[in-house]
Amino acid sequence: MGALKNLSSSIRVFLESKCGPVDIVFVVDSSESIGAANFALSKDFIVTVIDRLMKDQHVRFGANESRVGVVQYSGENAQEVVRLGDQNINTLTELKQAVKDFRWLAEATYTGEALQYSLTNLISRIKAENSVVLVLTDGRSDITRDSVPLNVLCNKGIRVGGLGVIDYTGRVPNQEQIEGMVCQNDLRKPGFSFVLNNYAELLDDTFLQNLTAQICQDKKAPNYKCPIVFKADTDIILMMDSSASVGGNNFEVTRTFVKRLADRFLASDSPSGVNVRVAVGQYSRQAAVEGEFTSSYSEVAGKIDSFAFQNAATDVTGALDFAIQEFKRKSTGNQKRKLLIFSDGRSQGVTESLIEKKVREVQDARVEMYVLAVGSLVNEVNLRFLASRGRAYDVIYAQRHLLRAADYPSLLRGVFYQTVSRKVSLD
Repeated sequence: MGALKNLSSSIRVFLESKCGPVDIVFVVDSSESIGAANFALSKDFIVTVIDRLMKDQHVRFGANESRVGVVQYSGENAQEVVRLGDQNINTLTELKQAVKDFRWLAEATYTGEALQYSLTNLISRIKAENSVVLVLTDGRSDITRDSVPLNVLCNKGIRVGGLGVIDYTGRVPNQEQIEGMVCQNDLRKPGFSFVLNNYAELLDDTFLQNLTAQICQDKKAPNYKCPIVFKADTDIILMMDSSASVGGNNFEVTRTFVKRLADRFLASDSPSGVNVRVAVGQYSRQAAVEGEFTSSYSEVAGKIDSFAFQNAATDVTGALDFAIQEFKRKSTGNQKRKLLIFSDGRSQGVTESLIEKKVREVQDARVEMYVLAVGSLVNEVNLRFLASRGRAYDVIYAQRHLLRAADYPSLLRGVFYQTVSRKVSLD
């Protein structure tokens, strides 16, 4: 009994203090290509991340606790730094105001020089055991004129997160630059990256949850899993995108991720008598259920491991129609019905009206649908229709039902699978 009490106490401590002391440095691109409106969103993002770390991860900022600083940069010798603890910046309120007072520099983009400046003038002063540097940029540094390499922070015991955002002209971040900057080959502290379609997505709730989880990945508290709970009998279909655009390697990553989700759902801490079943399917030109509804994880895991990648064209509306029929055939009681479909919103021959019609049919079949979009090559309009019951204006509903990952490796990083499973489990 005493051991159970101690375990319960340890879990409670973990849930109350999710993140150990962490020093955070924001390095923010203020170059001309960002644009004034996007730079304003960058500043809102910094303030929001600080607030979310305090709220979601229970981070405490202060001189003897977690510390935070911000560098904005543009061209040669164009950097500005503020830090909690500087003269006239003794509180978080004063730091946030200093960030809001940043003026858009609107010069060239010298990211390497900015990282070196940050290391010399900020990171080396506040560096703790758990230090994270978040670099927010459009990923287009002028490496011909900026002689400082982008990997200047690698192998220094620092986790670097690269947030690459498509700029206002629609140019995609340079993936090679982002990968070099985040030190993915650093054996001690490999970094992470997200690619976003626009600066407004920096304030998306799901993205912020994923980001704060990444920041706190090295938390010192024991890594207990927070349980999920289903309050009523629930049938869940996990529908994997098996189309050619996904690719075989990414499909294998999805396979592992789906097994983690199935394990979480079937091991949920639900009340006695509540039955949760999981079925697994895949779709490309055609859809198929590869594992029927079951409450046995070993059974569903075996099915997930056994089916082959289809590698064909994409028919997302066909997949929805197939899922509806599967629920009608196999989920015949009063169970809650939930569908998690992997989709980038792109599909051969699809129209907005067709998606809207099919999503309404999903709703009429008592199916609550969640959409998981991976990567930046997505059809944003179609995704919003898919995740908002076919109603483009239903923004609040869409925010809870549209889940995003920056790339396929991100599916397996940190606690993202816990975030997804928790959202699906909610009533």
